Amino acid sequence: MRLSSKSRFYLFVFIILGLLTTYAGCGGRDLMGDTKSFFQRLFGPATPRAAFRKMAIKDAVVGEQDLDLWDGAYDVAKNTPLNVKLPHREMVHLDNQLILSAQAMRFRLPPGRLLRIRALNDSEHLFGELFRLKGGVASRRPTDWFTAEGREITYETSWIHGEELLLVVQTAPWNFTRYELQITTEPTLLFPVAGKDEKAIQSFWGAPRDGGNRKHEGNDIFAPKGTNLLALTDGEISRLTDSGLGGKTVWLYDRERGLRYYYAHLDEQLVRKGQRVKRGDIVGTVGNTGNARTTPPHLHLGIYDNGAIDPYPFLQSADVLPPESPLPLAEPAARMNVPDRGNHYLRLSPDSDGSVIRQLDNGELVTVLGVSERFRRVKTERGEIGYANFD
Repeated sequence: MRLSSKSRFYLFVFIILGLLTTYAGCGGRDLMGDTKSFFQRLFGPATPRAAFRKMAIKDAVVGEQDLDLWDGAYDVAKNTPLNVKLPHREMVHLDNQLILSAQAMRFRLPPGRLLRIRALNDSEHLFGELFRLKGGVASRRPTDWFTAEGREITYETSWIHGEELLLVVQTAPWNFTRYELQITTEPTLLFPVAGKDEKAIQSFWGAPRDGGNRKHEGNDIFAPKGTNLLALTDGEISRLTDSGLGGKTVWLYDRERGLRYYYAHLDEQLVRKGQRVKRGDIVGTVGNTGNARTTPPHLHLGIYDNGAIDPYPFLQSADVLPPESPLPLAEPAARMNVPDRGNHYLRLSPDSDGSVIRQLDNGELVTVLGVSERFRRVKTERGEIGYANFD
């Protein structure tokens, strides 16, 4: 039987894993460490957290038992994240308990958005790792992380319908730490009409056309005739037309993302087929050619992958960061009692519609780990972690 190339690859990996496991069993902990280093070299560099852990073992900075507790806190947080909506802002204040050192949250990144995660913190060690989620399960290796030089992650999904992501943030062992987490998104593309923004979009994806016989597969951006149209990103002009429903059109191919951008109803086409353009270059001007000749001048912008997709997330302005929480967070991991009156719920997200973990008992003791707008991130005496609003 002839094996496929994929089957041969998996067989090779299986054999290598078997050999390494056998040798590790014979050679003890040192050889097992060499095995880990081998796979780190094979699949990518060690994250700052992994590098810190290795240093802690080598220099005996952290005892093995304490390191196990620290790893355990990370694993629990990663496997039981809370849910947040973007944009998100949260102040976290932790004491030096190893079990409280890690916090995790999951969220959805829409297509066409650049994710930006910042942690404002003055301490030497704060680790942040971003994972992809597939079927609710996190990838084995993080896709990005806070670097040693700065606590910021920027990430753009390659999935055209968006992506579920998981962020795990952990402090170094025994640190009293206070940090502000900011998670926002911004458009990956330049707005295509000079001097305008999404407020100029007056006809959106899915609007009925031809008496309801078809749906609008794009966004219409209104502007005076002759307004410059800009290249959304670097790319190549793949096609020009001057007929049909679109009238004068320009097609821009984005090789990096595998997308095609369709500019329609132009007054002038100011590029040629095969021309390479840079983000912000002028490709034409606003008009009302084609089937827009009876409407005010506008650009019909379409984005195509294997089919048409909604351009709006690619065009929407950068998120405005939510306001600072008015709730006090003066002491690290301060304890408080649930108010004696009213119904108070522990939720999976800082939202009044968030899924309920359970109703809290009036007067029960909780530990406050962070605040986000009117919600507190709390840990109960039972070990549950969630958000609660005590207004």
